Amino acid sequence: MEPITDSDHLDVVLEQAKQASQPVVIDWMAAWCRKCIYLKPKLEKLAAEYDTKLKFYCVDVNNVTQALVKRGNISLWKDGEMKAEVIGGHKAWLVIEEVREMIKNFV
Repeated sequence: MEPITDSDHLDVVLEQAKQASQPVVIDWMAAWCRKCIYLKPKLEKLAAEYDTKLKFYCVDVNNVTQALVKRGNISLWKDGEMKAEVIGGHKAWLVIEEVREMIKNFV
């Protein structure tokens, strides 16, 4: 999962995805969050599964400006707009199942 480092980078990612007609999944996480730490390798594995259909990115909310922070979640963006989100905070396998379902609805 490629990190998004600032608002300009997010704008570029979303514009490139829009031009390619390819959805993106963005994990808004914190490096200190235990649940985020457990979830990241599972999301990386999911990203490998969907490698040709969509791209996965992550934003460490503690390393970007507050203006970029959307909230603590995993969101799917298509055509430059957020279409769906999964709120984390519970068991990683449940989050992954919800993300998988979200992807099925938009890919």
